[in-house]
Amino acid sequence: MLRNYLLVALRGLFRNRSASIINIAGLSIGLASFILILIYVYNESGYDRFHQKADRLFRFTTVDEALGVSSNNVAITNPRMPAAAREEISEVINATRMSQQGRMRMEYGNEVFYSEDAKYVERNFFDLFDFRVAPQAAIQEFHQPRKLILTETMAQTIFGPGQGLHEILNINDDDWEVVGIMEDVRENSHLAFDVMLSMYPTEADSSFTQYMQSWQGLGMIGYAELDSRASEESVEQQLRELAWSNDVPEFWVAQLQPLTDIHLGSTDILFDYYHVNKGDRVYVYSLTAVAVFILLIAAFNFMNLSTAKSSTRAKEVGIRKVMGGSRRNLIGQHLGESIVLVLLSALIAIILVMLVSPLVSLGLPDGLPAYLASNPVLIGYILISALVIGLLAGIYPAFILSGFNTAVILRGKFSSSNKGIGLRKALVIMQFTASIVLIIGTVFVFRQVSYIKNKDLGFSKDQIVSFQMNDPGMGEQMIAFRDRLQDYDDIESAAISNNMPGSTFGRTGLTPEGAVQEGDDSETWIVSVMSFDHNYLGMMDMNIAEGRNFNHESESDQNNSVIVNEAFVREVGWDDPVGKTVTMGNNQERTVVGVVKDFHFASMKHSIEPLIMLYNPGPSGFLSFRIKGDEVKNVMGTAETLWGEFYPDFPFEYQFFDEEFDQMYRSDEQFSTLVVSFTWLAIFIACMGLFGLSAYMADQRRKEVGVRKVLGSSVGQVIMLLSREFMILILIAMVIAWPIAYYAISAWLGEFEYRIDLLSATNIFVFVAAGITAMLIGLLTVGFQSRAAALVNPVNALKEE
Repeated sequence: MLRNYLLVALRGLFRNRSASIINIAGLSIGLASFILILIYVYNESGYDRFHQKADRLFRFTTVDEALGVSSNNVAITNPRMPAAAREEISEVINATRMSQQGRMRMEYGNEVFYSEDAKYVERNFFDLFDFRVAPQAAIQEFHQPRKLILTETMAQTIFGPGQGLHEILNINDDDWEVVGIMEDVRENSHLAFDVMLSMYPTEADSSFTQYMQSWQGLGMIGYAELDSRASEESVEQQLRELAWSNDVPEFWVAQLQPLTDIHLGSTDILFDYYHVNKGDRVYVYSLTAVAVFILLIAAFNFMNLSTAKSSTRAKEVGIRKVMGGSRRNLIGQHLGESIVLVLLSALIAIILVMLVSPLVSLGLPDGLPAYLASNPVLIGYILISALVIGLLAGIYPAFILSGFNTAVILRGKFSSSNKGIGLRKALVIMQFTASIVLIIGTVFVFRQVSYIKNKDLGFSKDQIVSFQMNDPGMGEQMIAFRDRLQDYDDIESAAISNNMPGSTFGRTGLTPEGAVQEGDDSETWIVSVMSFDHNYLGMMDMNIAEGRNFNHESESDQNNSVIVNEAFVREVGWDDPVGKTVTMGNNQERTVVGVVKDFHFASMKHSIEPLIMLYNPGPSGFLSFRIKGDEVKNVMGTAETLWGEFYPDFPFEYQFFDEEFDQMYRSDEQFSTLVVSFTWLAIFIACMGLFGLSAYMADQRRKEVGVRKVLGSSVGQVIMLLSREFMILILIAMVIAWPIAYYAISAWLGEFEYRIDLLSATNIFVFVAAGITAMLIGLLTVGFQSRAAALVNPVNALKEE
């Protein structure tokens, strides 16, 4: 019997080759798209889960509720907090601290090497996290001053394969011993290391020892392991009480963030610059929705064509029932055929995924085959999805068709059954609802990404080259190097600053003039802060709204003056800001000499916060210059020559500032590209299904078309007749899709502090245009088949009667 069913299914495939190709191709492409997105989502959701204690590990964060702060969630805590929590809160089994070092210069013999991700960590870091270190004794040795652990790649870079243990590296004129080699950090970790430095102070590091014991300020990275029965909320409350009992300001509210939430749940968190490959939960949810829409469109196609084709097999069903075939046998036949077709499509889809995966950035650590092999659960999801589609596609013909009265089936009345027609209409509506939602979403994602890339930033980011000058050995020559660069004709200006827009700015506490609470106690504000020389504002094309820039000839500007931004003036409520004062740490009073127009120094997902700018004419962390014309190659050649004169022991490394700044929106652009690509695929799949279904419907009505042509109907009238029903269905889909798309896009745009207006006339037209586009696509698809049917000689259709 199984052999007979298989032969019947194969004959049906070959007899209806065009429909079969459309059915299998559409479902294969849909499944391939679904699998690609599923792999991406599964990988994004699996960050940091390879640690055995992942479900019990938390990151210390702080909600900064001070005045002047709007982006108030930060990934740092008080220096003393993690150790105090371990000692004084019973539910905290263990806690560790870490400090970001970033780029670091190391010397081995006469050679110089650079670490990109150096971090100071405590020994018990390895009790919480599963980063394998060899030899195991290295972890014990690590609890000593001037010890470090290298990753395998870094050790090989410096010493060669299998070498490095107990070698000495010179860092900032101190000797550090390599006590262990750590496996390279997996790509699905929010942490990245190439060098781990022992956070164990020597006797000479008294200031660092005091800092580690301090409750003042925020700056330490910390992680805690909680008892499996502990309540996160209860521990957070104890952390707050512990902090406040140690005179931590009440506007700093301690919190915990689950380790498994860090990668996708940190888009609103600042000061997590050590957090690599930061993801976005909203993007993952959005792509999941796109994947589901694509799968539904492909499945609806498959179901539509399967149910349409099943009506042509009504007589076969009737004959089988007359010959003694049971309903159970018929159900098994139809379900089996459907599942075989879906599994065939799934096999083709997997082949397509293997071919396409090298062209798509999925962020997989070891490539797609290895990733699938190590994640059998994911393979299970794919197979279950395929089987569900097969069951859904076969369930209608299996249960409904097999239950019809045999005499009704043999009279051929099934093709006009309201049940069959109603289901097909519903599926077409759902298909195009999903397609229109995707079209609208694609347009708005593209518009928002374009908006944030082209919005006036308050400065000009083009033609600027930056050098990071964090190494202590660079400071002595920095001023002279800046002045030599500025003397070059094709360099417009050169400047020194402690930071650049796009990087995380530090914050400081101060009291603005006139900010007074009840009882005449001054109110403390927490604001962002940066420092630079007198050339910086001009080089960045930042504009002074009131007052003046810093004056390099004024001795008092460095210690007594400050520039603020417009956001600072608005928040404080000053009418005439120039001449007002702010009181900073140690009761140091500074006078506002200028107000700079607001500029975006953080992502568009954060509002422009109050900012104060200090004058620092000396060495600092960045040296930047702006190229005057288009002679970039010549200018960089000159800059490299000058660099060799001033810094012969340092490699010539630089960044184009616009590229660095745009890195903030890399994930937004990647999301936009993915959504656009998969939306076009969804529309293509929907059109394939509509093409096949319209061909079937035209074939079903060929005799009606023949009669109408004999009675004088034109080709245009016939096309309109065959297309009208589909156009009505797409119109219904349009009305359903609009509110769904509006709700989804509103939720996504809510991520951005600066965003396009959904209700502007131009953007409202997008909704209408998306519906019209879907209508035109549907009309072209159906019209092509309708025209072919309308041009058929009516004699050929009528002579069959």
